[in-house]
Amino acid sequence: MMLKISRKITALCLTLVFSGALFAQETLEPKQLLEKMHDAKDQLNYEIAFVQTTPVNMESLRYRHLHADGKTYAQLITLDGVPQEIIQRDQLISYFQPNYQAFSITGSNIIDSLPAIMRSNLDNLSKYYDFINIGRNRVADHVVQTVRILPKDDFRYQYLVFIDEQNHLLLRSDMLDREGNLLEQFRVVNLYVGDGLNELSNYLNNIVFPPLLNEQAGKKSADVKLSWQPSWLPSGFKLINSGREKNGDITIETQLYSDGLFSFTLYSANTLIPNEPENAWKQGPITFYSETRGGKELTFIGQLPISTAKRIVQDIQLK
Repeated sequence: MMLKISRKITALCLTLVFSGALFAQETLEPKQLLEKMHDAKDQLNYEIAFVQTTPVNMESLRYRHLHADGKTYAQLITLDGVPQEIIQRDQLISYFQPNYQAFSITGSNIIDSLPAIMRSNLDNLSKYYDFINIGRNRVADHVVQTVRILPKDDFRYQYLVFIDEQNHLLLRSDMLDREGNLLEQFRVVNLYVGDGLNELSNYLNNIVFPPLLNEQAGKKSADVKLSWQPSWLPSGFKLINSGREKNGDITIETQLYSDGLFSFTLYSANTLIPNEPENAWKQGPITFYSETRGGKELTFIGQLPISTAKRIVQDIQLK
C-alpha cells in the first residue's frame, strides 16, 4: 500500500514538474505575439493540414512553406473533392483549377484560404482594434496563447487567434460577430516544422509555370474615376482599387475597400427594376445588401455586419 502511494506521489510530482516547464513560457504582450506569428509564418519551414469552416461549409486543405537557395516556395492544395492547387515560387504565384485555364500573377504571398491576420499591418490595426491576451489553450496537441482582436467600434467583427507557444505559428483563428457567434474558423489539425520539405523546391522548380496575366488588362485600376463615392466608412477602411466593366448593355462599376483585416466590395450598375426593394442576407462571414436609387442598383458584398453594410450603401453619393 505504501509503495502504491509513493508511486502516485512520484507520478504527481513529475506531472507538476512537466506542467510547470510546459507553461513557464516568457510572457509577451499581445502585439508581440502577433509580430512573432508574422515572423514565424515567413521564416519557418513548415507544413500544416487545416480545415476552414463556416456555418454552411467546410474545406480541408494543406499548406507547405519553405525557404531554399534564397527563394520562398509555398503550395496550397485542397484535400477533398476535385484537386485544386496554388503554388508560389518566390514572387510568382500560379493557380491550377479545373475548368479554368491556369494562370500566374506576381505576389509575395498566397492569400487564398489563409486568415488575413497572418499578413495584416499590425501598427495600422492597433489604431482600430484592441489586442487582448486571454490566456493559454490547446490546439492540435500544442499549447497556444490566445489573443482577442476586438474592434474599438460597433461596425465590424472580432477575431480570436491561437498562436503556438513554441514556434509562434497560427494554429487557429475564429471570426466572431459582436455577440460571439462563430462566423468562420481556420483550424490546424496537423503540423510539421523542420527541414524535411526540401523536395517541395525540387517539385516546384520543375513545374512549367502558366503565363503571367497581363496586369494592365487583368487588374482593376485604382485610377478609374467613378461618379459615385461612399460618404461614410468605418474608420480605417481605405480604397484598394476600383474598376469599370461592361456586360452587354450594363456597365458595372466596383470599389474594393479593406482595413487590413476585413474587406468588402461596392457595386453600382444600371438597374432593370427601378423600384426594387432593399435586399439583405448573410452566409457565414459574407454579407450581401443591395438597394436601388437614382436608376442604379447599389450592392455591398463583404465581411461586415448587415447594419454596417446598409449604412455604407445608404450613404453613397451619386453624382
